Amino acid sequence: MRRSAVLAVPLSIAVLSVPTWAAAQPTQGTTTGSTTPAAGPTTTTAPTYAGPPRLSRLTVRSTVKAQQGHARFMLGVRTAGPATITIKITSLKNKKVVRTITANKDRAQGAAWFLVQAVNDQGYQLPNGRYRVALTAKDARGRTSKTIQRAFRLQLTPPRGRVDGFTVPNLPAIARQLRIPEGGQLVVALAPKGILVTAGLRRGDVITKINNLDVTTPGQWTAALKALPADTAVPIEFRRGAEARTGTIQVPPDWNPAPDYSKVFTTLLRRTAKQPKLGFLLAAVRDRIDVGKADQAQALLDKWPRGLRQTAVGHLAQGEVMLAKNDLNGALAACEKAAAKDPNLAPALLCQGLSLSRLDRTTDAVPVFQAAVTADPGNAVAQAFLAYALITAKQYEPAIAAATQASALDRNYEDGPIALGLALIASGDKARGVAHLKKGLLFMSDQKRADQLIAENLDPNA
Repeated sequence: MRRSAVLAVPLSIAVLSVPTWAAAQPTQGTTTGSTTPAAGPTTTTAPTYAGPPRLSRLTVRSTVKAQQGHARFMLGVRTAGPATITIKITSLKNKKVVRTITANKDRAQGAAWFLVQAVNDQGYQLPNGRYRVALTAKDARGRTSKTIQRAFRLQLTPPRGRVDGFTVPNLPAIARQLRIPEGGQLVVALAPKGILVTAGLRRGDVITKINNLDVTTPGQWTAALKALPADTAVPIEFRRGAEARTGTIQVPPDWNPAPDYSKVFTTLLRRTAKQPKLGFLLAAVRDRIDVGKADQAQALLDKWPRGLRQTAVGHLAQGEVMLAKNDLNGALAACEKAAAKDPNLAPALLCQGLSLSRLDRTTDAVPVFQAAVTADPGNAVAQAFLAYALITAKQYEPAIAAATQASALDRNYEDGPIALGLALIASGDKARGVAHLKKGLLFMSDQKRADQLIAENLDPNA
């Protein structure tokens, strides 16, 4: 499983980092970043306003329903300025201000939207309850608007769980070396006395189902993890060699710290040095990428036996390291080699497509993403980034279809509805597009990326 990182181009370019490479949950196994096309800013023409700042039409849902640990909400207001907006959230239970946010730019005139993380000033999740949000605006001359405010109720839904193990896809080359059937997720590292160990899993087992969901492909695994409930007993199915086994797991919420696998991998690689296992080597490299130490990942990769470095998986690992270092040409070359050796290697095709997109070679990326979708039809990431590439190519109907499929495959993945929203806006269906874009923003933990998408597509002053 992996420590999360998991995902462009003109229309107007918004450079964004995304939750890991086929995963958007910490502790899952794969990393990348890319760019996402914006559908172009919404613009309005209005007379210059010279008076003191003014706010009106505050918009926030009366009941904000959000997943515990991932709660956020959209806040809208109309402005007449220019002025900087300050947002204060007060708990109605004890009348204390729990969070103060000051916008990072002046708003002049028109609609302003904000994605607000439902946390206090210390970064802790706000509990269930009633709150009041109050907004004021202040201009450069010190003039302040009247405060406008609204009450809302925060209603948290059950949290997402986190599995305490590190897996990699049981790719064909990995399976051949281990002499086991391909598909599923190869368990490489386990937290000592953890949930998976208690359920009977051991290193070398292959997970095939979790919570009754197939996890044969990388895309299915990612979606299943994000739908995994915390503190709830769910079944898990796995293979040990040719023997099918079952167990039950009850995982903790995903705000608990992920295990540190570095010592486990150090020991594992030392013990298998005479007979290196491709899956173990790949997992160790990805673990270092996940924790932001690409140089250490490269150092591990440099120690691979030459024969294994020349396999499709070896080239894939090199491509992922290069992508983590933002060496896009190097990443593209490595992932092209991986795909040449195994044309159906979905992670290599996805890596190749992301590299092309970030190099602004989006036309070239379209057929590569299409191949990635064919190789792993259950991969919402590949579908969403195919949609982004198609938007840039002005192929809006196919983009809408790909983004719709991404949303259907993984309802908790932000880039599905965001890509759908941008495709609809670009095609002229602004009302539906904005609705889907706002829905995707509610899944987004990257505030910088959210602010940029809002500025590109919802802010008339951008």
